[in-house]
Amino acid sequence: MNCESKVSHDGVSQALSKQKAYQFGDFKLLPEAQALLHKGQSVTLGGRGFDILTLLVARAGEVVSKADLFSHVWPDYIVHDHNLKVNVGNLRRSLAELDPAAEYIATIAGRGYKFVAAVENDRPAAARHIGSSTSHHTAPPQVRQLLGRDDAVRQISGDIDQPGYVTIVGPGGAGKTSLAVTVAQRFCGEEKAIAFVDLSTVADPRFVVPAIASALGISLGLDDPIAGVIDVLRSNKLLLIIDNCEHVIAMAATIVERISAEVPGARILVTSREPLRTRHEQIHFLSGLAYPDQTIALSTTDAMQFPAVQLFISKARSAAVSEPTEDYIRSVVSICARLDGLALAIELAAGTASVLASSSLEGLFKDGFDAMGRGARDAPLRHQSLEATLDWSYRLLPDREAILLGLLSVFSGRFSADDAEAMYSAGALEPMAGRDALSQLVAKSLLSAQHDGGSMHYRMAESTGTYAARRLFGSPYREKAKRKFAVRIRDKLQIAEREWSSQTSREWLGKYRRQIDDVRAAIGWAFDPAGDAALGVELVVSALPLWQELSAFREMLAAIDTASANSAALSALAPLGRAKLSTAQAWAMTLARHMHPQTSDAWRESIFHASGSRDAEFQIRSVCGQAVFLAYSGRPRNALRSMNEFASAKGLDWAAAPDGKRLLAHIKIYAGELESASHHLHTLMNDWGNLEEGHGLSRFQVDLPVAIRLSQAFLSWLQGDPERASSLASRAIDRAADLDHMISLGNAISLAALPIAFVEGDLETASQLQLQLTEVSRRESVGIYEGTATFFAGAIRSARGDSAGVTLMQDSITGLLRGGWRARVPFYRSLLAETHIAAGEMQLAEDSLRAVLGEVGIREERWWHPDLWRVAGMIEAGNARPHQAKHYFQKSLDSAIAMGAGAATKRTQLAMAAAEVR
Repeated sequence: MNCESKVSHDGVSQALSKQKAYQFGDFKLLPEAQALLHKGQSVTLGGRGFDILTLLVARAGEVVSKADLFSHVWPDYIVHDHNLKVNVGNLRRSLAELDPAAEYIATIAGRGYKFVAAVENDRPAAARHIGSSTSHHTAPPQVRQLLGRDDAVRQISGDIDQPGYVTIVGPGGAGKTSLAVTVAQRFCGEEKAIAFVDLSTVADPRFVVPAIASALGISLGLDDPIAGVIDVLRSNKLLLIIDNCEHVIAMAATIVERISAEVPGARILVTSREPLRTRHEQIHFLSGLAYPDQTIALSTTDAMQFPAVQLFISKARSAAVSEPTEDYIRSVVSICARLDGLALAIELAAGTASVLASSSLEGLFKDGFDAMGRGARDAPLRHQSLEATLDWSYRLLPDREAILLGLLSVFSGRFSADDAEAMYSAGALEPMAGRDALSQLVAKSLLSAQHDGGSMHYRMAESTGTYAARRLFGSPYREKAKRKFAVRIRDKLQIAEREWSSQTSREWLGKYRRQIDDVRAAIGWAFDPAGDAALGVELVVSALPLWQELSAFREMLAAIDTASANSAALSALAPLGRAKLSTAQAWAMTLARHMHPQTSDAWRESIFHASGSRDAEFQIRSVCGQAVFLAYSGRPRNALRSMNEFASAKGLDWAAAPDGKRLLAHIKIYAGELESASHHLHTLMNDWGNLEEGHGLSRFQVDLPVAIRLSQAFLSWLQGDPERASSLASRAIDRAADLDHMISLGNAISLAALPIAFVEGDLETASQLQLQLTEVSRRESVGIYEGTATFFAGAIRSARGDSAGVTLMQDSITGLLRGGWRARVPFYRSLLAETHIAAGEMQLAEDSLRAVLGEVGIREERWWHPDLWRVAGMIEAGNARPHQAKHYFQKSLDSAIAMGAGAATKRTQLAMAAAEVR
């Protein structure tokens, strides 16, 4: 629909003659036309001089203070008194040159200036006679092309035709002005009969009426200029934009509501950082530009379809970024997400990035956005920098809202209403006042609110949070806020631990995963010299389940070390707290890149503290954790003995502890007790293996359904059913990846899926799994993952004819042994020997196999014994010693049959046929 303007070009001179004018001496001042005439001839004045003269003349006979002049002439600027004196002096000289006999402007010492000449007003009789004939209206500014706002433009365009007015509400820099102008231009078409009022330059609510009236060319000499505005909007199809109302919101709301009530069909667009909250208002909330969800893997092409990414690239486009790489786009997505898709912030960040090489982008804003440059020189001051934009909003806040904004900056991510409630007392806010302030911060776009699972969550954009934290830093509430925050996080973590045993891993992580950043911040404060170490120790203990669920063992171990260094705080910890801490420490040592030399002592200490706590569950955790350590270090039979002795002493049936029973079954496989392991796993699969329901994370670091399936896959493969084994391993991997639990995923790949695929000859699948395990190893520094990934990288290369793969296989075995990871090393040595056999290098194969005899746990780790005998037979056959070959092959068959290892039986039979041994 087009706006139809009734104003003609020929009517301009007539309108000027009718607009408000001030006559003094031989001068005539026309404020709306920005003109000063002397005896009918135009007088050249500077812009500041004209503004000073207009205010002084409009208030002729009054003393106009310097503050009023600064506010009128230099809104939002900090200007020295000297500037005002210079401009007043220049204005006096200009007037004196034309009329030297008269005095027009007097200085009132210590107070300001007064226009002392007689002034006559050229005022029309009634507003309605002026409004319909005026032709002057202020055009909107040029705006950039919008990205990703088509839906908003359509929706607002439809709302304009409805009775009332539309307010576009959003945070500073979201693009409210650009959207309003774009909507108006598309709505009005070629006629472009749009009046634009910029209230950002109006510091005093008293000037809102003059600003709106002037933008429509309404005489300020009217008794009621808004009546003139109403008359224009009633008689003309003009679209009015009133921009930036938040700082004069009460006056703006009163005026706009009056206009809408008297002219329901008036087309008015308002922009504000908060709603005007009047009866005729239609609100359109404007959020940031859409950007990709970082938790979802997207191609570069797909990521570039998002408007936030498009805006960044368009602003950062330079020779250095002619073809954005995958890494560059990933960094852009991260920046856009941290900036909440805020258009202004993205433009500022892109402007800074445009002068740097694309390879520098990832680290550019790593520590915050202080490195961002300023905006375009012709942009409003409030948009010159991100801090200026936030400053504009902050200065408008009442005290309690400003205090609460600072208090809430302690939260790193999402927080609930209860979280906010816990902070009120730190700023001496009454609960009712705090709740009102919270709702107002949302209304003013400084917080975002989102319903999630029936509850409301709030979030502060990173840029806003950084700004608010600076405000908090110098406030008297800072230390109280930090303490309240730490106590709140501790309390939430203790609730989370109670829920840990009753929820699935997916449910629990979905609820608490985002808490990790707050945990880091709270612990950082607690162990600071100004913090509270005793509270810090409690925080570390409370956070242990979260670190374990996230597989963040390096971080957990560092936090435990920090807590342990505070002996006084540690000594005050309850026995159960000490048990939790020592058990977690032992796990972290076990799962490190290089198994810690004190790991054995750590598990003994864990068992000691668990016994002292008299907590049965923790006693089971400690004993089973020690069993994992013994199995990983090549002593599975020792592990079984320890578990069985504990169960006997406690009268424990492992069926009552499914995590322990699964571990017992897996270690039995290593020990060669396949039939017993099969019985345990069959029961576990029926009771706990449902992938849809799940039992949650095993308190021994692995999701139970994943663990059951990887153990079942390992066993099925050894028993001679590789197809079932591959299917079970694949399902375990899918669940672990869906949970994003790295220890579960790493175990499923390294202990089952990858060795099965390789030994069965599926090199393509093995190669994909090896790459996946390498990524897991990158994210979680567990030595067995890195060593296994490296070994199979070499094994796959060797199987494809690349002789360099052998070196990788050898190096990985050396690295595993150096790190204390002895489990499966005999298996890897036998595969290395087979690689040498395939290359005809019998002596190297024999050396590799002989090295197995030196392994500490070779007598305990029996699951691969049949294949060790088979490889020995292959070496003898290759050395043309058929009698010895037959002897070893027979030992292999006897061992495999006794164990129930059907796969080993088939492999040995094939080897015998290939060597023609009967």
